[in-house]
This record gives sequence, C-alpha cells and structure tokens, in this order.
Amino acid sequence: MKMNKILAAMAASVVAASAFCAMSVTSFAVEKDVKYTDSGNSAGTSDDGKLLRANILNQWASPAVSDIPTEDTENPYTSYIKVTFEVSGIGSDSKVKSEGSATDKDLEAFLCGGVGPYSRHMGEYESGKIPADEIVKITGDGEYTVEWKFDEPSSTAQILYVQTNIPIFEYGGDLKDTSAKLTIKSVKTDDGVEAPTTTTEATTTTGSESTTTTTSTTTTGTGTATTTASKKGEASAQTGDAGAAVAVAALGLAAATAFAVRKKD
Repeated sequence: MKMNKILAAMAASVVAASAFCAMSVTSFAVEKDVKYTDSGNSAGTSDDGKLLRANILNQWASPAVSDIPTEDTENPYTSYIKVTFEVSGIGSDSKVKSEGSATDKDLEAFLCGGVGPYSRHMGEYESGKIPADEIVKITGDGEYTVEWKFDEPSSTAQILYVQTNIPIFEYGGDLKDTSAKLTIKSVKTDDGVEAPTTTTEATTTTGSESTTTTTSTTTTGTGTATTTASKKGEASAQTGDAGAAVAVAALGLAAATAFAVRKKD
C-alpha cells in the first residue's frame, strides 16, 4: 500500500507539471532628439510657390535655414528621421480645397530633402513613390508626426523640410498673407546605440494543456519597461531542457514501477 502511494505521487508529478525556462536577449536603438534651433525662417512653399512647406535645413531657401546640424559624426541619423509639427490656420479641413470647394483628395504631409545618400522631392510624392507609412494625413489644425526611414546611417544632411499639399492661396493669399502655417516642434532620430531587451519564457504543462508565459524587460533612455503575456495550448512533445526534464521524470517512474513489480513477484 505504501509503495502504491509513492508510485501514484510520482506519476502525478510527471503528468501534472513540467516546466521549461528559456532566456534570450535582443536589442534595439533608443530614440533621441536632434538639436533643433528655431530660426523663425522655416515658412516656405513648393517650387511652384503654391503648396505649404516648413524648412528645417535648406541652404537654397531665401533666407537660408539651418535649424538642425548639417553634420553630426557622434550622433548620426541612423534608421529614420522623425519630425513633429503643428498645422494651424486651416480649421477642420482634411481635403484639398480648390476654388473654395472640397475635393476627394486628402491633405497630406511628408518629409523631403537629402540625407546622406538618400534624397526625395515633390515629384516622388506625385508619382506615388513615397511609402504610405511615411505620409501623414492632415485632418485640420493640430499636431502631427511624419517619418523618413533609412536603410543605412548617415552623419550628414544637406536639406530637410516638411512638405504638404496644402494650397496656400485657398487660405488667404501668398506665403506672407496665408493663414495656413506649419510650426516645427521637434526632430528626432535613433541614437544607434543598442539597448538590451531580455526575454524569459516559461512553459508549464498540466494534463493535456500547456501554458506559456513570456516576460520581456526592456531598458530605454527613460527607464525600464516589463511586459508579460500568457497563452494556453495543447501539450506537445517537449524539446530541449523541457524534454530532458520529462524524460528524466519518466525514467524515474519506469524504474520505480519495475522495482515495485519485482518486489511484488
């Protein structure tokens, strides 16, 4: 009777629970501010003088604008440039106005210029070559953020501006008289320094179900964030450390069973 209780307990321990823990470390770059100095000269238009633009770095504008560094070897523009800006003076308009009436074309904004080997201009927008996730929809006065993504880092920028399809003459006149305005709030990129993310995963099997709990701890420039997620599923054959744990437990049960049979005989 005593041996039967021991065998039952061992069997229950094998069937009831097996635990597997794995740890992996990934990394990512932290967002940082690009030094931005508002010169008060950012207001501009597209080359045809009709569409509103905000210059951030433009030596060819009149007056020239250099509100961000042209070169930064210590903190280069790495995988993106992100600009937050404010739109004012268009009310709640979200469509391009033509001769006083709305059309079905959305008001939009995007980044143009030349950063390292990358360049783009209004023509690429008109031909649909700017990725949709790098174009922001404007839905009236308010604050927006637009991004330009890069495959390789660059320590130089030659020209950068926020371009919109807001027609300035539909809002009161030329650049001096129009009510439509763009105000740059911030310019950001990632710092190119990888910060670690540690992921710990534990799998517990009970009967025919398994529960996997994943915990990620991320260190950023502003602190540490931890997230935990769990999911259930049918138990499957264990691998790695988990398989070894189950195998050892199973061998223990088999050995105990054999011992009990021999003792009974």
